[in-house]
Amino acid sequence: MDKRCQECGRGLVIDDWYSYIRTKYCPACAAAVKRRQNAERMRQLRRITRQKNSAVRELCTVQAAELAALRDLIQKQRAELDALKNH
Repeated sequence: MDKRCQECGRGLVIDDWYSYIRTKYCPACAAAVKRRQNAERMRQLRRITRQKNSAVRELCTVQAAELAALRDLIQKQRAELDALKNH
């Protein structure tokens, strides 16, 4: 059976029907296509990771501000309690 490479157009001679269905590229182009696909996958993974990390950083900033406000409130209430105990 004869088939053409989808990348360069060279002819591929494939004897097995299952290989015929699965094979899209000649061996030279297959390595380049695999490298390109892996690079794109990694680029997407890095982008998604950056988005998740920025969301986590933003959440941490909000929670740190909230904790600081609660800490101030607790200190203020302790001071008021000490003032009431002393009178």
